Amino acid sequence: MTNAVLVGETMLVASQRFERVNWSSVEWDIRQKGYSIIPKWLTKAECYTLRDLWQTPDCFCPPVEMEHHHFGYGQYRYFHYPLPEFLRQLREKMYPYLRDMAHHLWDTPKSYHYPETLDEFLDRCHNAGQNQAGVMMLHYPTGGYNLWHQDRHGSLLFPLQIILVLSESGHDFEGGKLLVQEEYAHKPPERHIIGGNIGDVVVLCTASRPKHGHGPKKSEFYHGVSKVTAGERYSLSCLFHDE
Repeated sequence: MTNAVLVGETMLVASQRFERVNWSSVEWDIRQKGYSIIPKWLTKAECYTLRDLWQTPDCFCPPVEMEHHHFGYGQYRYFHYPLPEFLRQLREKMYPYLRDMAHHLWDTPKSYHYPETLDEFLDRCHNAGQNQAGVMMLHYPTGGYNLWHQDRHGSLLFPLQIILVLSESGHDFEGGKLLVQEEYAHKPPERHIIGGNIGDVVVLCTASRPKHGHGPKKSEFYHGVSKVTAGERYSLSCLFHDE
């Protein structure tokens, strides 16, 4: 059985999981700390099936070597259109939940509301010249890491993104923690270790945190990956804008 068939069949199960997520809790986490973990949303088998796509170069654009661009050490590959069915449906079906969350958290003016469907928003991206699918797989070998960054390329940006953890900490790799950093105008940056393990979906702010509590507390939001000390780590980054 091919990866494509496995991925397609897996999504028929996974598409029913969105309703079981406590989205109010996810929104609360985003408001309070800028990220939330949906634990074990994928099975190990699903993670390994997705990870096997790395060996199917026809799915991807040419690879990017992080060290050549001073991003860190490792490699990432953007998927090209059409996306594998699993990823197409994942992106399409999760978008409405995150769209509602974005409107609640960022107090988006009605005139700037995000469209109801992902296809409509992607049409806006493409009309603005952003045609690269915002979905990529990342591979960190032993010694691999990713410096602080924001996934913002182009004028149109969706404020939330997700990362799927495809490798098992302590089994497939050691180290390699997902990290976030908040930068404020008038105080030192704050750093947090997210971690995350195989099957988890991490929802996090793309570029800035929404205001929360009393007074202006908006911050610039960055993420990165600490050094993998043994083994290798795979993850999948899914943006809801194209680049």
